Amino acid sequence: MQTSLYLIDLFEKTLAACSPGNAVSQNLSVNGEQVRVGESEFSMDDHPVYLLAVGKASVPMYESARDILGERVAGSLVITPDAGAASGCSADEVITAAHPVPDERSLEAGRAAAEFLDHVPEEALVITLISGGTSSLMCRPAEGIGIQELNKTYDLLNNSGATIHEINTVRKHCSRIKGGQLLRSVPEGATLVDLIISDVPGDDSAIIGSGPTTPDYSTFQDTYHVLLEYELWDRIPDAVRLHMEKGIDGEIPEVVRPEEEPVREHRQYIISSARKFVRRAADFARDAGYGTVVADEPFNEDVERVALHITDVINSHISQDMTDPQLMLFYGESTVQVTGGGKGGRNQELALRGALKIADIDKHISWLSAGTDGVDGPTDAAGAVVDNNTVRRARERGLDPGEYLRNNDAYHFHQQMDTLLKTGPTGNNLMDVVFVAVK
Repeated sequence: MQTSLYLIDLFEKTLAACSPGNAVSQNLSVNGEQVRVGESEFSMDDHPVYLLAVGKASVPMYESARDILGERVAGSLVITPDAGAASGCSADEVITAAHPVPDERSLEAGRAAAEFLDHVPEEALVITLISGGTSSLMCRPAEGIGIQELNKTYDLLNNSGATIHEINTVRKHCSRIKGGQLLRSVPEGATLVDLIISDVPGDDSAIIGSGPTTPDYSTFQDTYHVLLEYELWDRIPDAVRLHMEKGIDGEIPEVVRPEEEPVREHRQYIISSARKFVRRAADFARDAGYGTVVADEPFNEDVERVALHITDVINSHISQDMTDPQLMLFYGESTVQVTGGGKGGRNQELALRGALKIADIDKHISWLSAGTDGVDGPTDAAGAVVDNNTVRRARERGLDPGEYLRNNDAYHFHQQMDTLLKTGPTGNNLMDVVFVAVK
């Protein structure tokens, strides 16, 4: 099989193996009247079960949980960006909201989630199923901030080069439900267990979905420093800046602190992540005869630095007199400072930068960069697949890869080179992955 096609096949095979439904079924089971959630066990004689699922993977997570729990589920709410999946979902209430830009449906979803939790009984076992996309899908802006001001702030942050940790720190301080604040709607006597699919470097539950059920120690002052660092303080809407100033001055409470946890029994489990994804892919690759190198840590920096790091790893292994084909696997989330008017996403740009860096290496190299959710930026592609002949072929056609990069127009470069990777929405969301095959 052509190496680029093998990488696509490996990506899709791993997506199937690491599906949200599988992640839930591996962490939820029933034995008589006992239910195991993560590493915790509860008696369903005493606990009616309620399910709240939010995120890009909410529908398959919910359906898997519902299949396991059956009629024991006393109430359910699912919030999803996928109208097609929503139409067949069996939950009591399903809300289709907007991603990546919140809209009025996202505000409705935020209200609905708070009301759903408000009405569960004190003895309830509440299982939340949280995945990436939650920050946009479920919103309750702070008092005085409207949806337009919120979206202007998000747009500035998303194009600034800020990391997801920095972006979600700001998001938490524009909200009434992020940063653990949704916990205020859960009855104090209820039992809450979060099953979380991570889409952020470091798998920090306070950052995933902006941590609606995770108390933390971030502050309004932290938010100010982020906005100052990226020269956004004077560009954000006045309503947002006024809210931040009040928070800094102590006129508005901070997000929920761990010592202020309002739910007496609350446990969390990360049930799937990009780290698990690349390790599973490495298992498949070894079965196919590849030697494998799996990154120890996620990447979480500017896209050019990520491309340089991956190229350094490639060169270091080539210099070791390889005998078997090698597959190198990386995961994380790069940042792109958007200055051009083109079309693309961080994975498409990373693949283009990678193509430039491997163009002169005297080995056959194929490079796949993709978002595991199947959506890379505001495009219909998951990412791109290139090799060390892509740049040569492009120049033979009269294309200048550097010009496409300068205009942040990687999509149209890959479109012309037939190197786009299109999977459609996958129903998963485990950050981004890079597979590099060297022969």
